[in-house]
Amino acid sequence: MSEPDWWQRARALEALGRLEEAEAAITDAVPHIGAPASVATLHAERMRRLQAAGDVEGAREARRRAEQWITYYASLATSGGEGLALSRERDAFLAALGREPAGPPPSEP
Repeated sequence: MSEPDWWQRARALEALGRLEEAEAAITDAVPHIGAPASVATLHAERMRRLQAAGDVEGAREARRRAEQWITYYASLATSGGEGLALSRERDAFLAALGREPAGPPPSEP
C-alpha cells in the first residue's frame, strides 16, 4: 500500500528542513485528531535519522517537537475514557523515543 500524498509531501518538506511547512502539510490534509500524532511521528523519524547521523542537537530538537505534538494529541480527548486511551498512546510513543539523544562522551583531560 502506498503512502498518502500528504504524508509524502510532509516527508519531502521535512527532508528539506522546512519543518513548519511539513507540519502544515499534515494538519491541513488530515481533518481529525490523528493529525498531531502524525506530526509527532514525522518528528520522531527525523530524530532517529539525525541521531544516527551524529547530529545530537538536531535530534534533541526533533525529539522536543515530537514530544510537544504527541502531548497535544493526548490533550484533545473529549472524555475520561478517551483521555485515558490517548494518554496511554502518548506514554507508549514517548517510551519508544528512548532516552534523550546524547552527545559524545567527554574527552579525557
